[in-house]
Amino acid sequence: MLHTPKQAEYLREAHHRWNFKGGATRSGKSYMDSRWVIPIRIRERAGKDGLAVILGVTKSTIERNILSPMREMYGPALVGEIRIDNTVDLFGECVYALGAEKASQVSKLRGASIKYCYGDEVADWSKDVFELLKSRLDKPYSLFDGTFNPGSPQHWLKTFLESDIDVFYQQYTIDDNPFLPAEFVSNLKKEYAGTALYGRYILGQWTASDGALFITYPERTADESLLYDGIAHIDAAFGGSDGSALTCARRVGDKLYLFGRLRNQHIDTLIDLFRSDCQRLRCSPILIESNADKGFVAKELHRLGEPVSMYDEHENKYKKIATHLRKWWKNAVILEGTDRAYIDQIMSYAEGAAHDDAPDSAACIARYYDNRSTTKYNSPFGD
Repeated sequence: MLHTPKQAEYLREAHHRWNFKGGATRSGKSYMDSRWVIPIRIRERAGKDGLAVILGVTKSTIERNILSPMREMYGPALVGEIRIDNTVDLFGECVYALGAEKASQVSKLRGASIKYCYGDEVADWSKDVFELLKSRLDKPYSLFDGTFNPGSPQHWLKTFLESDIDVFYQQYTIDDNPFLPAEFVSNLKKEYAGTALYGRYILGQWTASDGALFITYPERTADESLLYDGIAHIDAAFGGSDGSALTCARRVGDKLYLFGRLRNQHIDTLIDLFRSDCQRLRCSPILIESNADKGFVAKELHRLGEPVSMYDEHENKYKKIATHLRKWWKNAVILEGTDRAYIDQIMSYAEGAAHDDAPDSAACIARYYDNRSTTKYNSPFGD
């Protein structure tokens, strides 16, 4: 039994070569695909020539967002585990499960015809991957289903959706999921009210802040070793509406590899989590501004055995972000597992933004690697 008229419309109308559900987070898009769309499409094309593919940001996101929910619904006999050769058994078909971090990750698609592809979080893919995919859906019965959360109006996917193509597109709002608790929806609307993210996360629109500095999404990687021997930075919150941000990073040539956490919590509750991330990614010392808390966080981290480097902040925050982080963003590579809120706060940042913890933390790292700042770093504890 279908739950909503919009879901029924999709199954009735979405028989174009390209079919998309875009919109608000938690609006029921992925649940619908796991429950109905993917099983139906795979079974319809059983025995036909060509590959069946599930393409996500990484294999781990495919497991989390798609396969795990499907396994709970249908059982392991119909939904298998991803094997070492990147294949998985789904409803009697051998399906490729591939990460879309970069074109080299989907080399299996080169030279092969695709009879069906399901795309998860398409707006977070590399454009090169999508262009490769376009050339492979070359059978009369080839078909694509994809979901995404909208971003900047300049995004390459929005341009594709507006071109002269065979496409079916539904836009979902937070109110399209009747199973979310009313209090949760109400609180989410209040949280994003008055921000550019209200349009994205509540209404499912392609929106950007006026004066937004960052309009393109970085590449992604699942390789943690690319951050080994890097450094870290903590932007600590001590109450109120500010968030605590952690950035771990390493510069390799003209690339800046980044991992980020952003939590709307007091720093006291996050010390263990942030330390664990720094240790896992082998990033030290941890850079911490001394101005705000008179060195409280630095002293606590030092007590716990973490190398710390403190600095006095004198640079205008907007100038720092616009100069250093903006310079590096086009060459940034985000590590899988970075908090979505961390990236979203950077992407929605503009001068005068209400919240700037993530872009400020990332900008401090970018400035460190620029070697053009007069900021002086010191280790007062002898680290």
